Amino acid sequence: MARPFHLGVAASHRLFDPSMQGIDILRDVIGHWVSGLDITRLGSLAACVGAAPAAWRFLRTAWREVYGWVRQFFISSVTIPARDPLNRHVTNWIVANVVQHRSIRSFTARTQQAGAADRAALLKKTLRDVQYLPHFETVWFWHDGCLFVARRPSEGFNASAADPASDGIGGEELTIGCLGRSTEPIRRLIQSCQDYADKHSQYYVIIYSRDRYGMAWQPKSRKPIRRLETVHFDDRLKHELLADIRKYLDPKTKRLYQSRSMPYRRGYLLYGPPGTGKSSLSTALAGEFGLDLYEVRIPSVANDQELEQMFQEIPPRCLVLLEDIDAIWTNREPLDDEKNGKVRSSCTLSGLLNVLDGVGSPEGRIVIMTTNKPDRLDSALVRPGRIDMKVMLGNISPKSAEQMFLRMFMPDADGSLLSPSGEERDRISEDGKPLIDHRQLRKLASEFAAHIPENTFTPSQLQGFFQLHLDDPIEAVSHISPWVERELSGISSDDDIEIVGNGHANGYTR
Repeated sequence: MARPFHLGVAASHRLFDPSMQGIDILRDVIGHWVSGLDITRLGSLAACVGAAPAAWRFLRTAWREVYGWVRQFFISSVTIPARDPLNRHVTNWIVANVVQHRSIRSFTARTQQAGAADRAALLKKTLRDVQYLPHFETVWFWHDGCLFVARRPSEGFNASAADPASDGIGGEELTIGCLGRSTEPIRRLIQSCQDYADKHSQYYVIIYSRDRYGMAWQPKSRKPIRRLETVHFDDRLKHELLADIRKYLDPKTKRLYQSRSMPYRRGYLLYGPPGTGKSSLSTALAGEFGLDLYEVRIPSVANDQELEQMFQEIPPRCLVLLEDIDAIWTNREPLDDEKNGKVRSSCTLSGLLNVLDGVGSPEGRIVIMTTNKPDRLDSALVRPGRIDMKVMLGNISPKSAEQMFLRMFMPDADGSLLSPSGEERDRISEDGKPLIDHRQLRKLASEFAAHIPENTFTPSQLQGFFQLHLDDPIEAVSHISPWVERELSGISSDDDIEIVGNGHANGYTR
């Protein structure tokens, strides 16, 4: 039997329904307000609402006129072009000392881009970090008793943020203004920004490369300074190279060159088999002498005009790295690049010589060229004045292998690898492995070096071996002999990898 429907039940449901309660309350409020509203007041309110946009436009126009008049007569300014290194220094200072201390509500969020040294992260099936870029159009701030204003167009920021290689800093034109008719306070501010940048970059090497359009130089990466002890080659040659560069960078040398009307340039050639540390040595030298590194990959340069433009935009007192210099095209020899699989640049030898020591070529830089095939270089390129010193980076020696072993297994900051003295040889680390004192480590290094044949392996090969045994020097010594035998017999390490395809193993492990 159906139950009768009661109105009280329906009313109780409406009473406990939050949405119906809100609608009823809103209806009551609006009805009460409308019933008590005078029609004359309603007309006045409508007139005020209609006049508000016009008043807002008038105020904005008046503010622009007043601000433009004040800026013209009472504000001095300095404009820094986009992508200029100084732009980056000043923007970094403003973000760190002004923007981050305020409640900025405008950010651009994008996926954190992995650097060149983090390519493996691109293959991981994990979410990458989100990068938040604070951006501002106009910001006022006090510094050293003066009122400053920094302006940058939002269009320029959006364009730079669209570049995957950009970190959102220094990609747009920046204008610094100061209340007053003198630019001296702005000069002091810029000097403070440069000092701030030098303080934070003294332990890093800034590597510059061309942007994806090939239009301008931009920071590619910032790497910690690499010690020269980590680049293993002949010690005597290393000391000669350091002494030559140190002498060239001495201000007295520059004055001597100028007084004798000699071009102030210096060029070096690093040659040797692949994996011997040519690029690593260049980065270590830049860090040793506090220089920025500008990377020029010859095979990727389109023509002589682009190469000349690149060199004209490189500042003085820096290190220019010309990699794969043997890729320069010369018409003095027939080429069969397609048959031999060789990559040749469209740049000519004449174009390269012109940017190195032509009439209009800038001075004050250190140019380092690298090649795996020095015999293919033209004699006009390697003559003195263009290449002043040649450095051979060959395979590793037993002595260098011993030094590499000691470097790999020296204690970290926590001293977890070595015991402080020989009396504590029986101490056990947290992972259950015995701690080793310095004397034992040197003995292990000598045993390790005894298994390394002279002039056979490259430093990169040996480094690949160490990567498998970084936490145990005893294990590294016990495995070095089989590794050497396997490498000498021509067995590739790829044979230790099981290749799987279509759900079935196509290979086997040894």
